[in-house]
Amino acid sequence: MAGKTRNTMIVQARRKTEELAAKRREREATLQSLATDYHAATMMAEAGVEEAERQAAELIATAKKNAAAAMDDAKETVRKMLATGETRQGIAELLDVSVSYVRSIDVATPKKAKAGAGAGAGAVGAQGSEEGGSVGVVSGHEGSDH
Repeated sequence: MAGKTRNTMIVQARRKTEELAAKRREREATLQSLATDYHAATMMAEAGVEEAERQAAELIATAKKNAAAAMDDAKETVRKMLATGETRQGIAELLDVSVSYVRSIDVATPKKAKAGAGAGAGAVGAQGSEEGGSVGVVSGHEGSDH
């Protein structure tokens, strides 16, 4: 009888071991699935941040481009104001900017552009043979700030 009891105990021990191993495998499968979910979630989070950063960089680049175009328009407006004969000081006061800012725009304006802006379209053709890129002087703006 002792042999049968021993065999019965071995069978019961084997069943218990198999049950515990099955529970362990189930727990490990659950943990593996949860680890996969974790990694997928962190990858999605990183991808979301990367996409937002990419979009932000595009928006900033577009904004800088638009701002540069707007500043070019603003400078062109200052050039038009200078072409009216208004002094740098007067323009600076009207725009609440420094005289040196107005001067920098005036000095950066090529001679051809100044002649064309001040004398109309007909003068542009007459000035067409002048050297481009040289610094010109608009009447009344001989380098002084008046």
